[in-house]
Amino acid sequence: MDERLKSVLRAVVPKRLLEPIVRRYLRICWVGDYPTWAQAARRARGYADAGIFARVLEATRQVRDGKAAFERDGLIFTEPTVSPDLARALVAAIPEDGRLSVLDFGGALGSVYWQLRSWLDALATVRWSVVEQPHFVAAGRREFTSDRLRFYASIDECLGHERPGVLLLGGVLPYLPEPHALLADVAGRSFDHVLIDRTGIIDRAADRLTVQHLPRRVYRASYPCWFFNRTRLLQHFNPAYELIHEYRNEDGAGSGFVFQGFHLRRRVANRAPRS
Repeated sequence: MDERLKSVLRAVVPKRLLEPIVRRYLRICWVGDYPTWAQAARRARGYADAGIFARVLEATRQVRDGKAAFERDGLIFTEPTVSPDLARALVAAIPEDGRLSVLDFGGALGSVYWQLRSWLDALATVRWSVVEQPHFVAAGRREFTSDRLRFYASIDECLGHERPGVLLLGGVLPYLPEPHALLADVAGRSFDHVLIDRTGIIDRAADRLTVQHLPRRVYRASYPCWFFNRTRLLQHFNPAYELIHEYRNEDGAGSGFVFQGFHLRRRVANRAPRS
């Protein structure tokens, strides 16, 4: 929140009333501890909201056309803010032949790709494959596909056309109905590197399912959102992968949780040859 605005609010609003105002209008908050996705979804508007997709589409057009640096969830940013740890992991994941191929699962219309575009342009060969919901894929193919950026409706469809050595799960696991099913699936595939970014880690034995509310000054939106037990999250990759690096994201932390990233590398004996 803007510090000047906080100062004004503190001066004129009683303390007992300030926190609900801040939570509702000025910052992201996570509410509840739901036993099932269906129950959480009944309390949320969800990502299927047509207004959210329209915002993402228009924002990505502005990025493509050089009018903005990047977008995230339909919000426009004037400066790239890719995590240096994520960028470092991508550099480390470039194979000896210099051909970087990434499967960006849940990557919207290429949000991370557009953030990294100037750096990726310096590489000789890049294939950035986004796997997304059908309406994102349709828009991506219609307006944003290039020699480097492609869109697919499933992992299997992508792997039928591409040979990605890197799987990027950038801020997507918290918003899946069954994230552990996806993790079990991808851990058994032949990705040399798995990059998990912007994922909430909670300080308790069990995962927590909440509803995330965006501040109203951004736009009205809410989604079911997971926070993960670190051990349970990473156990999907044992013993085939080793944890190379973990880091704190810029998303910050709260009471009992942090947002983290992880770089996992497939152990040499398990790596599949690439053609």
